Amino acid sequence: MDYQEEQSQELEVLESIYPDELEVIKRKYPDVHFRISLKLELPIEDLSILKKQHSIEVDFHLPANYPEEAPIIALHPVETPLAGYEESTSKEEQEETYDDHGNKIVSHLHDGANEIHFDSYIPELQVQIEEHIKDDMLLGMQMCFALLTSIKDHCESWFQQQFEKLEREHERELQEREKEEQSKFLGTAVTPKSFLEWRAKFRKEFEIDQRDFNRRSLMHHGRLTGRQIFEEGLAGEEEEEDPSVEVDQLGNKLKKSL
Repeated sequence: MDYQEEQSQELEVLESIYPDELEVIKRKYPDVHFRISLKLELPIEDLSILKKQHSIEVDFHLPANYPEEAPIIALHPVETPLAGYEESTSKEEQEETYDDHGNKIVSHLHDGANEIHFDSYIPELQVQIEEHIKDDMLLGMQMCFALLTSIKDHCESWFQQQFEKLEREHERELQEREKEEQSKFLGTAVTPKSFLEWRAKFRKEFEIDQRDFNRRSLMHHGRLTGRQIFEEGLAGEEEEEDPSVEVDQLGNKLKKSL
């Protein structure tokens, strides 16, 4: 096999397929080196929500005996702000926002889509490409175009998985927030048992039983006058009235009848 001729032909084909995306760093054999920028077509319905264009730079070094030996590949994710969107690191945009009740406002779903980055996926993608070369038995044939297609497909599929995961998390968070808001209006159901427990706790906390006992003690042992009982709010107690008060009341009635 004429390795030099194989590499030269493949490079020419790639230049025709990627006229604007391919950059030849070194054309001379046996150290052919070139880079191709793959613009990703992200599989989401509303592309207008995206603030950045995602691309993957694929760096190829062809060994002297390529294609009998696999190319050396380096992958670099690139994010380019789209027209109309400017990156901002202002404090106002970084701070979380809250509603009038102090609850964190759940951001719109498309904000989450812009938080997906390919940096964390590159190591996994590198392994997938190596497995692709081995499993599809690409050694011995021109494989750069097949690898570029595989890289693009893997990246777009991974982005879709991450986006769908964000959708599920966002929906779950909205449902939880809705339940919290509803619970504020529904309150807690009162049962006879819970009312008695609350009543006992309330009376204990404010020492109502002790205050009632003290008042009754004053009524029976302090011998308050009717005026004092009225001023102290002790009239109307369900307990037995003071006998001296009863005698005074009978005396007054007798005087009026005479």
